[in-house]
Amino acid sequence: MTARLSILVIDDEFDVAELLAELLAAQGHQVSTAINGLLGRALLDTNHYDLVITDFMMPIVGGVELARGMRADRRLAGMPVILISAQHDLSPLLAAGLVQATLQKPFSPKALYAAIDHVMTCEPLRGIVV
Repeated sequence: MTARLSILVIDDEFDVAELLAELLAAQGHQVSTAINGLLGRALLDTNHYDLVITDFMMPIVGGVELARGMRADRRLAGMPVILISAQHDLSPLLAAGLVQATLQKPFSPKALYAAIDHVMTCEPLRGIVV
């Protein structure tokens, strides 16, 4: 298991965000939540996080737009992003370097923990601007 992390979970479905927060907190991680990418970005601008887990489709600012903004910001460009979605083919986002892992809803806690372990043990991002 990955060491204790500070994780930002962004999902417009309150129940999903709370469930993720509970699962992650039970693993010893510090978790903050936001209901859309705009509020998530505000938290990213004022706090330190090791990882972002964000939903794909949200009102105001979605997960892809958030990830693009992060990659364009020197301070956030290297932060890993896990994208969760009911969409089926998110491989172009992985290939473009916008996100480091995707999880298709519904997913198991085991899959969530494996994705976190994967992105936190991979070579750090080099600040790709997309």
